Amino acid sequence: MQSAISQISLGTSSVTGFKISAGFLYFPFVTTPVVSATAGDAQVALTWTTASGVLGWNVGGYTVGQSTVSGGPYSYANVGNVLSSTRTGLTNGTTYYFRILPEDAFGNRIATSSEVSSTPVAAAPAPATGGGGGGGGGGILSQSTRLVLKGRAYPSASIVIFKDGTTVSTPVADQNGNFQAEASVGAGIYTFSLYAIDSDNRRSLTTSFTTAVGSGQTTTISDIVIAPTIGADKSQVRIGNDIKFFGASYPSATVNVIINSEQTMVDKAQSDKFGLWTYTLNSSVLERGDHTTKSQTVTPDSLISPFSESLAFKVGDSDVAFSKVLASRPAAPAACKKNGDINNDGKVNIVDFSIMLFFWNQQNPKNPCADINGDKAVNIFDFSIMLFWWTG
Repeated sequence: MQSAISQISLGTSSVTGFKISAGFLYFPFVTTPVVSATAGDAQVALTWTTASGVLGWNVGGYTVGQSTVSGGPYSYANVGNVLSSTRTGLTNGTTYYFRILPEDAFGNRIATSSEVSSTPVAAAPAPATGGGGGGGGGGILSQSTRLVLKGRAYPSASIVIFKDGTTVSTPVADQNGNFQAEASVGAGIYTFSLYAIDSDNRRSLTTSFTTAVGSGQTTTISDIVIAPTIGADKSQVRIGNDIKFFGASYPSATVNVIINSEQTMVDKAQSDKFGLWTYTLNSSVLERGDHTTKSQTVTPDSLISPFSESLAFKVGDSDVAFSKVLASRPAAPAACKKNGDINNDGKVNIVDFSIMLFFWNQQNPKNPCADINGDKAVNIFDFSIMLFWWTG
């Protein structure tokens, strides 16, 4: 910063005006990639989700760290601005450990995923053919194809996991906020979506990612961090009075609180051992009118979640509390949007397209949101609507 700003020597600055923004920190940060590892013959295929920069920090590429010892030391290889890499030349039967490091445009490593492991295995030999009869011999038992999902949510949270828009698992997080789910699936490319419901029946935004599952292998996807939930004690706050935001997060985590005003403001809160967080804002720093806020979890080991939903509030001449009836009502599932945002994450992109392809040409699909125009069929008309609203 000093090199960029210059004029750091005492008495040399030509600046005549200064501004103090008390109580808020303005800083960039980067979301953590969710990594999956699929073992093969002398190789491991890695895939990961996009790391997104906030407040001016852009991701220019990724580096893969590889080790045979958990925690390193790692050897590093830059793979460019891609979301997958197959590490070859590995020894079958040896467990390898990997992590993904996003880099900025200058090659500086600006985030680190947590570690994922995988053990390459030799391909099973093809069964012998020919030769006559004989009874009952043994054959070659193929290894099952399994998927393991590991992540962080809130203590005792209910997790709902979808595969291509269909519910496949509903695990419950443990008292530390960790969850794990396993499923037997066929080989292929799938889109998975997850959301959590906290102890006050508030529902998180949906986290989605697409990954490949190899035949006869166990694919492990770790580093999944569910977005925190968010609520407020007022829908309108009298200017100069306090408004309190709160929700559920991973325990003992930092919660980034973003206030969207004339100038975006970022501050921090801390979740307690039960995963509950609160943040009190004095509205005197805001202008009158409409505002929104959202939150984001940073776990103790520096994994960063997606953002929560945006919560609207107003600064005015009186305090207006949120309706107690609405506050106590269980969160209803998000309604289907008519712009192609099938997974309701606020974007129309390849994730939504993947879900649409799964239900292509189906009548009355199990995921009704794939039928964008509501004509009871998933076809070219729905795809045209999605392209019109495409955000990438």
